[in-house]
Amino acid sequence: MAKYEIIRIISFALNVYYVLLLIRVIFSWLNIRRPHPILMKIHAVAYAATEPLLRPIRNFLAKYQQGMSIDFSPLILWLLIDVVRRLLFRALY
Repeated sequence: MAKYEIIRIISFALNVYYVLLLIRVIFSWLNIRRPHPILMKIHAVAYAATEPLLRPIRNFLAKYQQGMSIDFSPLILWLLIDVVRRLLFRALY
């Protein structure tokens, strides 16, 4: 029974992180001229939660993405999180 609780907690945490990463990506696409204070708080939380994992990926990709205006680091982070999720779930089952 405890194993399923751990799986649910990990799954929930990873889903929340996926959503924060998605929020960050969407905010990077939008040009909000007069942002609402609630939107600014959401953006700040999403940025603070995702930047520590995105920065090393972005630094690694910098030498391969010279001159490109598209940031692939969120996509790579999504893939890495999915791999970690699958490995953890396989280990717990």
